Amino acid sequence: MTRGLTAALIVALSLGGALAAFPARAQSCGEDLQKLSQKRLAELEMINALVDAARKKRTQLDPAVFCAKSAGLNAAENAMIAYMEKNKDWCQIPDEVVDQLKANHAKSVAFSAKACKVAAEIKKKQQEGAAAQAQALPTGPL
Repeated sequence: MTRGLTAALIVALSLGGALAAFPARAQSCGEDLQKLSQKRLAELEMINALVDAARKKRTQLDPAVFCAKSAGLNAAENAMIAYMEKNKDWCQIPDEVVDQLKANHAKSVAFSAKACKVAAEIKKKQQEGAAAQAQALPTGPL
């Protein structure tokens, strides 16, 4: 998922020039965005590690695990988008940067939703299978 690294780099480069003109503002915005970017990057790295581990084992990625772990990335991206939208003018964040992050976030959320849906379907089938086995056993005196 190098798109996350690319987006973080674009944010940093885009903000670098715009923020240099206003040192006090730049420092505050830069520090805040750096913290948000680091949290997002940490979540991306964790997800990439899950994907790489499954790839190395030549197994499918467990949708339930991915569903649970992707919540952190979604939250980090939501926080970053909210900050950028709230402070767009103050921090002089270009529209393109916000739009690109939103586009990446939409892809992350869509993939996460698919994984969560598959995980829920698997869980439902497992529960139905367990219920069917329990009903097949005789009840009462033998």
